[in-house]
Amino acid sequence: MLARSNNDTPPLVIALVNNMSPAAKRPTEEQFTRLLTAASQTLNLRFTLFTIENLSVQSDDILDLLQNARIDGLIVTGAEPRHAAMTDEPFWPALAKLVDWASDNTISSVWSCMAAHAATFRLDQIHRKPLPRKLSGVFTCTKSATGHPLLRDLPLRWPVPHSRSNSLDEAELRCKGYTILSHASQAGVDSFAKQVSASLFLLLQGHPEYGSKSLLNEYRRDVRRFLTGQRNGYPDTPEGYFSQDTTSALARLREQASRRPSLDLLASVDAAIAVAPRPAWHPAAIQLYTNWLAYVAEQKADREGAATRAPSQWRIAS
Repeated sequence: MLARSNNDTPPLVIALVNNMSPAAKRPTEEQFTRLLTAASQTLNLRFTLFTIENLSVQSDDILDLLQNARIDGLIVTGAEPRHAAMTDEPFWPALAKLVDWASDNTISSVWSCMAAHAATFRLDQIHRKPLPRKLSGVFTCTKSATGHPLLRDLPLRWPVPHSRSNSLDEAELRCKGYTILSHASQAGVDSFAKQVSASLFLLLQGHPEYGSKSLLNEYRRDVRRFLTGQRNGYPDTPEGYFSQDTTSALARLREQASRRPSLDLLASVDAAIAVAPRPAWHPAAIQLYTNWLAYVAEQKADREGAATRAPSQWRIAS
């Protein structure tokens, strides 16, 4: 648990429900801890971690824990997709209940990648659509909404990592009342938002929380899966991520692996990707979460009847 007390105000309680695989669980928690530490600034922040231990069991235990923690904001990660239909995913029953609970029991909630797909399906029956190939890389996103408080002080364009095999249709999201916050020409919708009952849902198809090595590690994992026969196709090199020299070296290794797959090639891949690129997306990621935490804090003060002051600048028009 991260506890940061810079003043005497009641703490802002943020919970992370981490649904990542065991190998990715700890890195994901570290990424969000670093990001919220940088974004919290002068806020009195308490950050707590939860996980749905057995995603195939429809248990209310996680909801009881969250209710007892009296959280203000919620962040929910996704997981690697296993099935074509959302309802066939092992975590679906528990995650569907979490969407319902968050709508009435949080000030705002963030839904990351596949969790965003699950939330839009639960709320509005919007189906994720499989992509022809996995989308992986760092893409330039453009601000799509004007004057939205979650976009405050963000530039017109900023880079965001994406890593997913499915996507949501922008026209369908707009039709269902979602505000598109940012968009990438190559990656589609990046971030979008919707007021759902008591909670402002911020949904992200990208991964602004990623560390410098996140895409590198996923690429290496998928190369290993190909070399050991666990996947059919050799993975594409993440776009806009590696240097040109590294990308060329990886292309040559891909040709070798396609001719004669051998786990011995993994050492050459490791040598080629030994140095992780600089995470150029971090400043924008910190600003996005700074805005989100500020929104949660001001809404909490409003709802608790804080001392008389001007109307909140973070209020979202319905």
